[in-house]
Amino acid sequence: MGNGKKAALSLLLASTFLGACSQEVEEEAVDPKDSKEDKVENQEYLQSFQGNLGHVHGLGYIEEGFAFAAHTGIKIYQEGQWKEAIDHSHDYMGFQVREDGFLASGHPIPSSDLQNPLGLQKGKVSEEGLEALAFDGESDFHVMGAGFANESVYVFNEQPNSQLDQGFYKSTDLGSTWDSINAEGIEGGVFQMAVHPTNGETVAIATDSGVFLSENGGQSFDRISESGQAGGLYFTEDELFYGLYNGEATMTSYLIGESGTSDVSIPDLTEDAVMYFTAKDNRMVIYTFNGSAYISEDGGENWEKIVEKGETVS
Repeated sequence: MGNGKKAALSLLLASTFLGACSQEVEEEAVDPKDSKEDKVENQEYLQSFQGNLGHVHGLGYIEEGFAFAAHTGIKIYQEGQWKEAIDHSHDYMGFQVREDGFLASGHPIPSSDLQNPLGLQKGKVSEEGLEALAFDGESDFHVMGAGFANESVYVFNEQPNSQLDQGFYKSTDLGSTWDSINAEGIEGGVFQMAVHPTNGETVAIATDSGVFLSENGGQSFDRISESGQAGGLYFTEDELFYGLYNGEATMTSYLIGESGTSDVSIPDLTEDAVMYFTAKDNRMVIYTFNGSAYISEDGGENWEKIVEKGETVS
């Protein structure tokens, strides 16, 4: 595989009761909060989707299902059905799922009044807006990692902005303040980042030369994989999952703190490899460099294709 493969209403309801001419007109207002809760409970912020995802820039599990950050917005694979988030049709990059929603960078749709590029934004698929955290109108972070249950965010800044030069940076307060990190030991072109869900000092980086792990906040990294194009970074509390391609595609589970590894069963990927990976309980989902996606309901023993060459599979 060549380097070319590396590649987010309130409603007011009034009921009017008309009686005889001598009777008063009464109005009964419904609390807009109730309407919002109904919208969320019924998932009215999602609609059916079939078609081409375009480029995918991130993958994670949210309450609604497995979320793909695609070129035309957030697409969700939910219990065998494809949905899309009505209010989130932006081109999200650096997409990272958190316990309270997601973080993303990228570009807004042309009809939006958001600044382009997005910088670092926080959102939730069930809510309409985005919260700008940093560098909106300045930066598009293609390579970004964020903790699921901590406030650490790591970025590789490709172009200088008003505060950051080119290079590796870390925030421990969701983008309010930033510090440069040395990232000693990294080799190759930086492709992907992931942060441990609870320990913000533990971060992994995938490059075209392999997988590198830091447990000191990104100051230094150690190689933990063989040489090859890496991707599919995903942390659990005890493990780091990663994909590698060095002639054939593999998936590995690395036991943090003990350096032990075990193979993870994946589909037969001919001239293809794992680009993104996520899991929930015994379910696993992968997205590949060539634009296919697969789901396993049994920890990787069996896989079903749900996207083929960018197109959703019913």
